[in-house]
Amino acid sequence: MTSYKAITFLSLTIISLKLMGQTANVTINYNDRNQLIDGFGAHQGDNTVSAQWWLDLFFKDAEASIYRVDLTPRLKAPYSNLSYYSPWFMGSGTKSVFNLEDTANPNGPENNRVRTYTGPNDYSRVFGGQQAPIAVMGPDINDNTTNFVYTDDKAIDEGVAQRQKLGDFKLIGSLWSPVPWVKESSGNSWSQDWWPGPVKGAAWPFIWGGNFAGGKLDVSDTPLAVFNDISLGGSGNTSSLTQFVRSSAAYISGYQKFHNVRFYAISIQNELNFEQFYNSMTYPLSSQYIKAVTAMRAEFDKYADLKDIKIMGPEDLLGGDAYGMWEYGSNTGPIHKNLQLIQNIESNAAASKAVDFYCIHGYANDGVSSSGAAATEWQWWTNGWQASPAPGIPANVKGIKAFNKKSWMTETSGENPAWLFPTNGYPNNGGFSIATKIHQALTVGNESAWVYWTFTGSDDNGQVSDFALSNQSSNVNAPKYVAAKHFFKYIRPNSYRVNATSSDNGILASAYIHDTDKTMTAVIINTTSSSKQTSVTFNQIANENITAKSYTSSNNNYWSESEVNFLNGTATITVPAYGVMTLHAKDAINTSTAEIINTITNIDVWPNPSIDDLNISFATNKKEDIAINLFDNNGKLVFSEKLNNVTAGHHQYTIPTKGISNGIYICEVKGESESQMKKVMIMK
Repeated sequence: MTSYKAITFLSLTIISLKLMGQTANVTINYNDRNQLIDGFGAHQGDNTVSAQWWLDLFFKDAEASIYRVDLTPRLKAPYSNLSYYSPWFMGSGTKSVFNLEDTANPNGPENNRVRTYTGPNDYSRVFGGQQAPIAVMGPDINDNTTNFVYTDDKAIDEGVAQRQKLGDFKLIGSLWSPVPWVKESSGNSWSQDWWPGPVKGAAWPFIWGGNFAGGKLDVSDTPLAVFNDISLGGSGNTSSLTQFVRSSAAYISGYQKFHNVRFYAISIQNELNFEQFYNSMTYPLSSQYIKAVTAMRAEFDKYADLKDIKIMGPEDLLGGDAYGMWEYGSNTGPIHKNLQLIQNIESNAAASKAVDFYCIHGYANDGVSSSGAAATEWQWWTNGWQASPAPGIPANVKGIKAFNKKSWMTETSGENPAWLFPTNGYPNNGGFSIATKIHQALTVGNESAWVYWTFTGSDDNGQVSDFALSNQSSNVNAPKYVAAKHFFKYIRPNSYRVNATSSDNGILASAYIHDTDKTMTAVIINTTSSSKQTSVTFNQIANENITAKSYTSSNNNYWSESEVNFLNGTATITVPAYGVMTLHAKDAINTSTAEIINTITNIDVWPNPSIDDLNISFATNKKEDIAINLFDNNGKLVFSEKLNNVTAGHHQYTIPTKGISNGIYICEVKGESESQMKKVMIMK
């Protein structure tokens, strides 16, 4: 038996060594292009954005190029008086019915620690002997902006200053809640019970500690006396919907003027079905969201400083299963989820025109539960499904690819701050997992941007929070930050993701080309517990004998820098166990190679057939003059517009079809060296 055990052990050892010695092959194809990358970034909602260490970490080290802000309007007094809003701490020396530290009134004036209301008509009801006023918005946006206050944000200033170095800087914003008086009851109530939070059972909407919590937008468009704007130069009673778009437009316009910046895109609601004790609101049905987003687009289009802001949406969650991707049920009725929302948006011409691109909050972890697992929810978001994936869910549902609009992942978080977590089993929820999650969002989800919830933050023990990438003490050495930096730093805005294939399920690979900078970047991830020798081949690039910088991270060994020499387009690297390696090569593309690549890509025209104006979207990989042409079926030019100095990236243009007859037309997007065409039918 001893001899048999020894022989068996020797045989297993030889097999194990052979398996460990096998080389994974990664092949990167320069010409096989996918989505254009807009950038990477995060949100930050506190004053750390004024600290130099934060600015250096975000812009200089990570080279983040997208910054997300909360656009919940901040109001001037008397609309912001805390006593109008809800009970809150005032210090034990203050005797007041609004003071949670007053032992005689621990739960506030109405014993629920909040101020509830059911809609605009009773927003100003008596509460603790006082009444909250409503700031009615008139037709003059400049007058409306005087109702709001703004605070300094050094991240915006620094982003604008660093735009050229970063390759771009995109400021985006999400409305967590609009002004509170435009909301009405959703039929739901607060379900938790903790001090000093709202008392369990408090009905939405309510105001807690100055937060505009829960409720839904009143989209009935019914004129209300509480919104009479005659004294402001208007014509009389207006609706909650009108007040919603006027107040939001005014706040955003004032925000831009205060910071001397223009938003790239905004979302009209952060997470559509997430009523919380903080600023929040719900849109249970697609019809409600569609009415709001089309009204907002129409309001933005009135103003020169707002009309070019893109509207992104719906910022719903990847839902965990098929029901979370389509529809939930509740005691107040159905709740539409992300895929149902986009089907209904695209079936409505005005809504399709209003929403420039889609975005999702990617909290799903189905793709990182084990090595090589399929990211099912990302696949659904991208491609939809043909057969029904669950009882009661319809078949033949389209994903975002069917609608030819790009998609961004605009929020995610929740990982343990260690590089490997859990420590037993596959580490699917630590810093290392962030690298796999970004990989899946970009490759399976075809996302053009990836934005984390909060860039820096600490837990009660001073460690990096589960909801942040780093903090001041950990700085560049925080494991989650390091994992994100493998993508943030060298995949610059206006890079194209190109196809990268791996012969080994344990090795994940993605690659990115930047035509202007002539750089190639690849991120290789080893999802196994043993180091992996990997052969990386760059196909179809001219400069095959190049030296790439390599940056490698694994448990307790972060951002180790070296060089990798490519001979005839191939190099062999070793990726450590549960490790990430970024390869970045300059001068990987010469002029002749770049010239054979199409400069204009991803052209789309919608709606098709069209009963209204035509929308054209396209991407260009260099700065050039672009002509938008429309030819009839006989080749006659019926419309032409020249766009000068169009920058590299995604663009959208609208052809007004008034005066153009019904028929078949050819839409051409023409650059300086080539053109792309698309057939379209006009049917009025």
